[in-house]
Amino acid sequence: MNKRLRLFFLVGGLLIIFSCKTTRKAEKPIVIKHGKSLEEIGADMLLKNIHDSAFYGKWISAKASVNATIDNDKNSFNINMRMCRDSAIWVSVSPLLGIEAVRVLLTPDTVRFLDRINHEYKVSGYKLINDLLNSGNLDFEIIQGVLTGNLFAYKKNKFNSVYLEEQSYILSTLSKRKLKRSLEEKDPSKPVIQDFYVDGNTFRITKLAIDDQRIQKSLLTEYSGFKETPEGYFPYKSVTHLKAEKDITIEIDYTKVSVGEILEFPFSIPKNYKESR
Repeated sequence: MNKRLRLFFLVGGLLIIFSCKTTRKAEKPIVIKHGKSLEEIGADMLLKNIHDSAFYGKWISAKASVNATIDNDKNSFNINMRMCRDSAIWVSVSPLLGIEAVRVLLTPDTVRFLDRINHEYKVSGYKLINDLLNSGNLDFEIIQGVLTGNLFAYKKNKFNSVYLEEQSYILSTLSKRKLKRSLEEKDPSKPVIQDFYVDGNTFRITKLAIDDQRIQKSLLTEYSGFKETPEGYFPYKSVTHLKAEKDITIEIDYTKVSVGEILEFPFSIPKNYKESR
């Protein structure tokens, strides 16, 4: 497998992790009817509402088809994903022919990677992911937070304010006054901007935006195709844009998602595999 194709599969698998949410068997598509304008609320109240509406399933499995673009190169593949909250995230990536090409296992302190085509493996800390994505700050907690649709603080940010935008609340790390916000956005001493866009009726996160000005990198994930389930609202489609040294776009279409069944995370390194350099 050449390095470009390997990058597609691994980045795709990892950004799937950064883009998906989970629940039980889906029911009917959700149609949200917006009524009167949203009332202003503070950051503490919005945080409570978001946490009350979040998913906290321990065991999660999913299947999806993926379209990935890295700079101007495009590729498509399928993934199987499994997760045990706070313990493990497992992803198997296959080309459309169905043969597994890459397997990834994340735990709180370790990244394990198998290249089935070249018979190679890699075991390391999160430097592997951060070097690959040129990000520098991703860890298990952040990945799991995006995976489950729960809030997380990038670089231990504090959420200071809430803005209103049509029928959404925006929970932000910036100050509330728009003039001050505009100045902060251009201030190099305030390098990280993190916003969560939250539906005013369901309190589900519909968009996540992170702009790290110091290292000139940004992440934007948008969710759509929401369906109502016994455990809340689930987005069956998502698009993630990562701007760094490479421009990466990942489009995900979920075909199956389930919660509750105890899972295994098979990962063994065959004796004939060589360590990837």
